Formats: sequence, structure tokens, C-alpha cells
Amino acid sequence: MIEKLHAHVHGIFAPYQNAKTAKELEEELLQNLLEKYNDHKRKGSSEEEAYKLTIDSIGEVSELVDALNLQYSELEQAIKMDYSKQRLVDSDFRSVSVHDGKFNSCDLSRSDFSHSDLTGSTFKGTNLSNCIFENVNLTSTLFKSANLKGVTFNSNTYNKTHFKNCNLSGLIFDGESFSQTIFEGSSLRKASFRDATLTNVQFRMSDLKKIDFTGASMDKLTYNFLYGAKVDLSGVTLI
Repeated sequence: MIEKLHAHVHGIFAPYQNAKTAKELEEELLQNLLEKYNDHKRKGSSEEEAYKLTIDSIGEVSELVDALNLQYSELEQAIKMDYSKQRLVDSDFRSVSVHDGKFNSCDLSRSDFSHSDLTGSTFKGTNLSNCIFENVNLTSTLFKSANLKGVTFNSNTYNKTHFKNCNLSGLIFDGESFSQTIFEGSSLRKASFRDATLTNVQFRMSDLKKIDFTGASMDKLTYNFLYGAKVDLSGVTLI
């Protein structure tokens, strides 16, 4: 009867042998069932009765295995999301989803991130020269002391995006929409925000000389911040 119980439990886990957690769960479940089986026998049940009562107590374990396997898969994926200190020149990151990814101290020059989701990712001390960010979700993404020379920014989501100590001089942000974006300690000299929309955007201790906001629309908070920095806002519309 013990061998029969072994076979039954192994049969339950047979579809999950590729799951890293399957073997551990199988051994743990079998141990628990053996204890229940012996407990039923001590209470006077026959071998058949003890076996049936034990099997009936198993319930549906497939959902548990699937859930645990998914958790491990997500953990493995999260570990793989740390690309820090790697040389990834000319990499193809198009259409990838990398939440909370770490791209710190990397050389990513000439890489393409088009149509990707980089929510919560960090680029600290990263070489992003001549990279392409087109239709990218940059929500809560941090660029800190990153080399952004020659970067293409087009049709991205800049919700709570943070540029800190970055050189954005001469970059084109025409037609982009910014919400709660922060430019801190960064150079935006001769950057272009023509026809852009800015809502609650902060420019903290940044170089804003000769920045172009022609045709841009912005809320009063953003407008007042820039006005105090003596930026030319003659072509700006308040929203």
C-alpha cells in the first residue's frame, strides 16, 4: 500500500517534472501523506480505508505547483533583469518588458529600446550614446549621470521619469508629453521642447540656457518654475 501511495503522488507531479519546485513538493507531500496514512491505521482503519482517507485529503495540488513554479520563473526573470556593468553595444531591446531593470554602469551605445516597457528601470552612469528610445514606457525610470549624447527620444511615456545629472544638451523632445517628470542638475542647453506638453514638470538646478519651448503647452506650476529661471516662454500656451 505504501508503494501504491508513492505511485499515486508521483503520478500527480508527473506533468510538472520540468518545474524546479516539483521534486521538492513531491517529497514533502509524500512525507505528509505517509504520516496521515500511518495515523489512520493507528486509529483502527484498514489499509484500504487508510489509503482512501489519505488520498482524499490531497485535494487539488496542480494550482499550487503552477503558482509556485510561476513565482520561481518570475524570480529568475527578475535576476536576469540586472544587466549592470556589462558591455551591450548595439543591443536589440525592441519590444521587451523589463520592469525595475538595472542597466547601471553599462555600455549600451547604439542600442535600440523601441516599443519597450522600462517601467522603474535605472540607468546610472550608463553610456547610452546614440541609443533609440521610441514608443518606450519610461514611467518612473531613472537616468542618473548617464551619457545621452545623440539619443533619439520620440513618442515615449515620461510619467515620473527622472533625469539626474545628465547632459541633455541639444536633444530633441519635440511633441513629447511629460507628466511629473524631473530634470535635476542636468544640462538642457539648446534642447528643444517645441509643441511638447508639460504637466507638473520640475527643472531643479538645471542649465536651461537657449532651451526652445516654442508651441509648447504647460500647466501653471511648470510655467512658473521656468519663468522664475528666466526661460523664454513667449511661445507657450498655458493649460
